[in-house]
Amino acid sequence: MNKWSIFFLLFSAFATQQVQAEIYKIIGADGKVSYADKPSQSATAKTEKLKVQTYSGTPSVSSFNGSVKKVTILSAQWCGVCRQAKAYMSSRKIAFEEWDIDQSDYARSKMRELGAKGVPVILVGKQKMVGFSPEGLDDMLQKAGAL
Repeated sequence: MNKWSIFFLLFSAFATQQVQAEIYKIIGADGKVSYADKPSQSATAKTEKLKVQTYSGTPSVSSFNGSVKKVTILSAQWCGVCRQAKAYMSSRKIAFEEWDIDQSDYARSKMRELGAKGVPVILVGKQKMVGFSPEGLDDMLQKAGAL
């Protein structure tokens, strides 16, 4: 193998669209839940490492077997892209329903059913977007007749 073949193989191996994030769910002595990228140093806090992948590639839109009557977002509190998507929808006065994958067994099962490997997952009619782009969401809404 020449050096370019080796470079290409290594690049391909590392250029995935999923990023394994180290996220910790921390429950304080007072019962307050928070999320962090490092475990808690407090002896009284309960710390749980979450196994969640965020989607960092180009947002992809496809159809799915099913349909939702309103815009639905599968998200997580710690997900920055999810916050961007929700802020965009709120600023455009787009009503949406949120399913938090860290709080709901149903949301986690729905994510597996949809074949999504990370959040956010946005559902509009029979379309799903993994990741987020304002243009992609606007296109989905237009195709669903919601704009």
